[in-house]
Amino acid sequence: MSAYTYELVKENNLLPARFENVCCPAQTVTAHWHEYLEILFIVSGRMTAVIQAETYELFDGDILIINSKDIHMTQTHGRVTNYLLLQISAKQLRHFFTDFSALRFATRIPGQKTPRDSSGPAVYLKEMLQIYEMQEDGYPLLFTARLYDLLYCLYRNHSRQTASDREKAAHRDFSRISRIMEWVRSHYREQLSLDEAAGYLGLSREYFCRIFKKYTGQTFLEYLNDVRVMELYKELTDSDETVTNLMEKHGITNYKVFLRTFKKLYGETPQKMRKRGHLSSPTAWV
Repeated sequence: MSAYTYELVKENNLLPARFENVCCPAQTVTAHWHEYLEILFIVSGRMTAVIQAETYELFDGDILIINSKDIHMTQTHGRVTNYLLLQISAKQLRHFFTDFSALRFATRIPGQKTPRDSSGPAVYLKEMLQIYEMQEDGYPLLFTARLYDLLYCLYRNHSRQTASDREKAAHRDFSRISRIMEWVRSHYREQLSLDEAAGYLGLSREYFCRIFKKYTGQTFLEYLNDVRVMELYKELTDSDETVTNLMEKHGITNYKVFLRTFKKLYGETPQKMRKRGHLSSPTAWV
């Protein structure tokens, strides 16, 4: 089973979470899910996210919260998007929320247009960034204190318990989509078809296409191409094989589709990336 689905939080040294200040060009993170809580604070730029069949447009000051096991994809726009990334493991959260599996945080918290709120989640995230960047003596204690302030604020003002029939139906569809994602990652080198994917779940082609697009923001074939290209990407600078051979190795047969998909995911061509010898850290499944 691929690590990027059930990946563990790579916590920063001395901190109970992963925290990162990210600057990235226009790129797409294909549909995936994980068991930890993920929070993105848009410092500048624009991002589009599809989470559990809902589309969100995010701008400066907006906060995006991806709950545990939410299927999601994101796309940044423009030359550079700067956002803060915070990931907290389910293990950490269960220390404070005994019924964590039934707790849902609001997906989007809009940015404050005026500085009226001096204790909102955005304020705590900005303070965490300042503490993390300065790293003065004892900073892990102060960072953790602000992290707990943030969680308390989110819990009191931006959370609810799940119980509705709609959410139960969403869980059923999540199970279906997560199964097909696992199936694709196990068989992506093969010549998979839409009919095979629908048949694997015992669904009609039409219904399968509808729920897959609804929950991932992309078609099944777009997702399959993304997975193949992302697996190729892992070998691009560590292998002496030609791009053509790598394409064949990872089940890619159409060069135009490959090039378009690669540029969508990583912002440039594989040849330019290999020439520079620089691949970004594997946050592609954030």
